Amino acid sequence: MSHIDRYIVFSWLLIFVSLASTANSSGLIHEFSNGPFKSVNYDPPELTEFRTGEIRVLAITFQSDQNVTGFLSFEFQLLSTENGFSQTIDVQIYAKLLGINNLRIKFNNTLLDNTYELRLLRSARDHVLTKFFTVFAGTFVVCVTFMMGTQLDFGRVKEIIRRPIGPLIGFLCQFFIMPLLAFVLAVVFIPADQTALRFALLATGCSPGGGKSSFWTIIFDGNLDLSVSMTFTQTIAALGMMPLWIYTLGAVFFTERVQIPFLNIFGSLLALIIPSICGMIFIHYKKHLVEKFAKWIKIVTWIAAALFTIIGLYINFYIIYKFTWSIVICGCALPWSGYVIAYFVAWLFRQQHRERITIAIETGIQNIGIAILMLMVSLPEPESDLSIIMPIAIVLLTDKPLIIIWLVQKCYRKYHKTDDEETVETKCGSINTESTDSLQNGITLHLNGKCPTDAKMKYTRRDSLPPCYDNPVTVSA
Repeated sequence: MSHIDRYIVFSWLLIFVSLASTANSSGLIHEFSNGPFKSVNYDPPELTEFRTGEIRVLAITFQSDQNVTGFLSFEFQLLSTENGFSQTIDVQIYAKLLGINNLRIKFNNTLLDNTYELRLLRSARDHVLTKFFTVFAGTFVVCVTFMMGTQLDFGRVKEIIRRPIGPLIGFLCQFFIMPLLAFVLAVVFIPADQTALRFALLATGCSPGGGKSSFWTIIFDGNLDLSVSMTFTQTIAALGMMPLWIYTLGAVFFTERVQIPFLNIFGSLLALIIPSICGMIFIHYKKHLVEKFAKWIKIVTWIAAALFTIIGLYINFYIIYKFTWSIVICGCALPWSGYVIAYFVAWLFRQQHRERITIAIETGIQNIGIAILMLMVSLPEPESDLSIIMPIAIVLLTDKPLIIIWLVQKCYRKYHKTDDEETVETKCGSINTESTDSLQNGITLHLNGKCPTDAKMKYTRRDSLPPCYDNPVTVSA
């Protein structure tokens, strides 16, 4: 019998079908008690390590004890005495997108009661790109953390540790409210058969604060010392709190033994502490660079946000095809609700607006790298790649309201002058204020460096003060 070629599109697979000569093959056998076929045999029984971009051949052998004529992809006499009531069809399968698919056979417009599972994995190229991106992102974060350390004040950090009201509020929001919120969202919005996504959402909700939280704290003029203190304490607390929630609430979704990435959590601590301390030591000897670093951090933060989003989407472009309304809803609801709830809790505890903003940002922005690593080491492929869609969706959607608020805030400030803005005219040995009503009694301006003969400077209380005087100068209303 001559070969007859046809193309069949099946889900994300491109299948090339051809008739081959009769062959005896061993593989995955499905037997039928009734119908035209006695059995259908798949060879190989499983396409292992089948990655996107590859083409594999699957041999399907039909066997019967009677003549069978019908319509498969075209009409032909499938089984007869001429081929011993046995016929093999070679199917060439091209893996286009990762995921789990079931190959089914339709004969005479009737689906046969058997399936062949196709597990499509990420391509080797994507794995290499992911490793390069991880190295690039890690190096970038270390550099920015060093710059962030130049803005820290050890005295203020020590005071926060001595009276840890802010970190305790953050602990309450991060490790009690966020895990419970993630669990409720998973139960309500994620279908019951998608257990990997449900577990991924819970794992993300149990993760400590971190990531870009300190960057956004700087953008919104929050308390950077409090932000770093919260990231440090929450990362330590995650060593105990993550296993607590994963092995209790997580057991509802996932019964297998989950591996908590303790080494990764410890590495996150080192990546925060070492560059920050180096930045503090550096700026101690280069105090005249404080202002420059303050400006550079904001610029670098915006560049990092853009690069990470673009490169991350390019490497994980498959997640766009996997997005569903339930994933988008949960990806928005978890971090955005975290902002609102944490701000409200901080308000209940009578925190100042600057601290409320910091606690809200630190709660809503989580270190999803820990959650992703947990999923990668606990789930097989492609379930691990499919489950990380949830934390990636969260990280893509987390900062979108912050960007909108920042843009609205910039526009408002541009067209509406704030009351706390003053113009300060300085001369050597004196400070003359054009508006002293908004200055509070006893404000101390720490001005370092040499003062120009005539210099006019415009600043707000949220901005760092200009380097001008060797000694502190006290201004009283």
